[in-house]
Amino acid sequence: SRQHRYVIKDKLDHYDMFVAFEDDMRITGAHIQHFLQMSSELSKLDKEAPKSLPDVPENMDPKKMKFHGSMTEDQMKRLVPGFIRVEVLVDESQYTAQKDLDPIEIDFDYPGEDGDHHIDPSVCCHVPNMQPNKGTPTLPRAKDVIIWETAAKALGVRHVDGSHLFDWLMLLPGPGKRMDKKELIGSYWSGRDGAFGDIPRPSGGVPDLIAQQGGWMATREQIIRLDQELCQGKFLPPFDPPDYYEDGQQSMNVEYWSGGYQFFTGVRGGCNMQRVVSMKPEHFSKHLIYHVANNKQKQLASSRMLRADNLFGQMITVLKAAQKAKAGLAKL
Repeated sequence: SRQHRYVIKDKLDHYDMFVAFEDDMRITGAHIQHFLQMSSELSKLDKEAPKSLPDVPENMDPKKMKFHGSMTEDQMKRLVPGFIRVEVLVDESQYTAQKDLDPIEIDFDYPGEDGDHHIDPSVCCHVPNMQPNKGTPTLPRAKDVIIWETAAKALGVRHVDGSHLFDWLMLLPGPGKRMDKKELIGSYWSGRDGAFGDIPRPSGGVPDLIAQQGGWMATREQIIRLDQELCQGKFLPPFDPPDYYEDGQQSMNVEYWSGGYQFFTGVRGGCNMQRVVSMKPEHFSKHLIYHVANNKQKQLASSRMLRADNLFGQMITVLKAAQKAKAGLAKL
């Protein structure tokens, strides 16, 4: 997986877009198109962002975080569209989804939209022409799609001003370690109103909540900025000391190079990119990517298997709470 970076460097001037995922991840044109649309919008907002704001660095107390309003250019440059790995349930009589969810209500009534909204499994997981694992449905329903690497308790939402494409973004875990305080970005945490009692917000690096995405994608411009400005170490070779040893082979595993850990965390040489997911119903499913091996549901406890549709419904509840809090602050 480390060798991919050499190929990317060699071909950087020949292509506009690079997609590097593990070989059992299904990436579609819809994913790439949505990534490019969101990246373009984020780039526009970055160019319009002020250099400084009186409330930046932000208060990073999970129950007092800023969750709306302007961001500085230092914050905006960290935002990138993110993804969450999913699988499709094969046989619920053997492998099922969790029954005890985080204590956040499920609400499919997205504000400002008519009727209930659910994830669209056709984007990630409808594979009529693929030979799936035995018993795997080729046209799964929304309730068949599961997530095992994050949950509502690790997530928050933030309203972004000035965009014609999105409004509320869900922030995925990962960044923070070794990060300049003025670049940290707050969100309305799912536990802000006391849903988890005295349990603190999980850190960005908890392995079973980090929303590992099994790879990364970026435009040429994004890669150049990662390599020259945003990452602690080089994103492209050579991988030299002090950030790397033995040409990047020491302590840097597949999760670091192709799994995306360097991309979105603050580990040694990390880039600390803040992955975001658009909460709009027509967008959310385009952030879900299919792990076609479908083996995590067999290897891990069912208590880890969260239905993606339930997570979407829980985060709509969090979004509505954030909307209410935002409206209350506007009256002060």
